[in-house]
Amino acid sequence: MKLNIGYFFIGASLMACSTYLEPTLSVQSIVVSQDTAASALASVLAPYQDSLHREFDQVIAETPQDLIVQRPSSNLMNWCADAVYESQIHSTERTEPVICLLNKGGIRASFGAGSLSLSDFYKLMPFDNRLVWVKFPVWKIPEIEAYLLKSGGEPMSNCTFTSTHLQIKGLTPEMEYIWVLTSDFLATGGDQMTFFINTEQIPTNILLRDIFIEQAKHQGELILDQKPRYLK
Repeated sequence: MKLNIGYFFIGASLMACSTYLEPTLSVQSIVVSQDTAASALASVLAPYQDSLHREFDQVIAETPQDLIVQRPSSNLMNWCADAVYESQIHSTERTEPVICLLNKGGIRASFGAGSLSLSDFYKLMPFDNRLVWVKFPVWKIPEIEAYLLKSGGEPMSNCTFTSTHLQIKGLTPEMEYIWVLTSDFLATGGDQMTFFINTEQIPTNILLRDIFIEQAKHQGELILDQKPRYLK
């Protein structure tokens, strides 16, 4: 018996200015006997699978210790928030304070000590969430404080939560707003961060995952901050 079967070519290419893999997909049709269908598909897909394995298995950084996701704060939560903050702060001349606020639920994997591959960072951030700049009114900061008090801690950078107050470096009484670096998911109220709704926002096309990968490559050995940033 002859079978007309469709199969997918799945490839991947690196974007010119990005490290994430953009899948390419095409469908072709072949006519084979039932006995040879499986082996034909395997031989066609094998080169693409090998290429993807080589890409994702490459070591891009090292960590001297285990990194974990854990409330109220942790070395991995600190590193993720710092990576986003450091990737942006040197490319802007904003006079208002800039902080980063992410969510624990968006960090999906921990790291063991040793070598870190590209695939590790895809496990860390499997979502295509993009960076957003939020112009956040100072009078709404108590809403962030109430959220942090309830959640028990989130990844944050350039700020700390002490008792019931968010301590922001560089914030002075005369300032009317701050800038918050966050994800497009959170900027639209995701994970119950409704305080971001109805704020002025500047979306970017930068994937958080790409930021993590580029910062890891730049550091070589991940720069870790163990100091707690949530002190209830």
